Amino acid sequence: MKNNIDSYSSNPKGLEEEMDMYSIKEVLSGLNNSSHIFDNFEKESMIVEKDALEQIEDFNLLLKIRKLSSEIKGKKAINEKLSTLHFHLNLLKNADIKGAKQIRNAMNLFFYNNDTKIDSIISELNDFKHKINEVKKHHENLLPKSLDNKLKIEGKYGKHIENLHSMHKRQKTALVSLVRLFLKQAKQHIKSLKRFK
Repeated sequence: MKNNIDSYSSNPKGLEEEMDMYSIKEVLSGLNNSSHIFDNFEKESMIVEKDALEQIEDFNLLLKIRKLSSEIKGKKAINEKLSTLHFHLNLLKNADIKGAKQIRNAMNLFFYNNDTKIDSIISELNDFKHKINEVKKHHENLLPKSLDNKLKIEGKYGKHIENLHSMHKRQKTALVSLVRLFLKQAKQHIKSLKRFK
C-alpha cells in the first residue's frame, strides 16, 4: 500500500487545487444542491421547438444529444462517491493512531473499491468532460449554419453547457483535495504504525 501512496503522491494526474476538510465539505454540499443541473439539462435536450425541428437535417444528431444527456445525468453519482470518500477520510483523520482497521478501510476505498477508487473517479470525470464536449459539438451541427441558428442554439443550450463545465470543475477540485489529504493522513498513519511495531 505504501508503494501505491508514493505513486499517487508523485503523480497527482495534473490536478492542482487543494482544500481542507471543511472547505471540501462545503464544495460537496454545493455539488449536491446543484444536482438539478443534470436533470434540467436532460429535460432541455428532450424539447425541440417546431421551427428548429423543421430545420434539422440529421436526426441522428438529436438522438445522440439525447443519449449523451441521459449518460451525463448519471455523472451526478460522482457527487455521492466524493461524499463517501470525504466521510471515510474524516473517520481516518479522527482514528486512533494505532487504528489499523480505519487505515485499511480508507485505503480500500481510495485504491481498490471499484466505485470509489481514485482511478475510477478520474476516468468518470474524464468521460464526463468528453461527453460535455461531444454534446456541444453536436449542438453546433444540429441546425444549418447561420447567425440566427447559432444564437438560437447558444440561447437554448449555452447556459446548460456552462453549468455542466462548472459542475465538472468543482468535482475535479474536490477529488484532488480529497486525494492529497488522504495521502498525507495515510503516510502519517503508516509511519505511526511502524513506530508501534
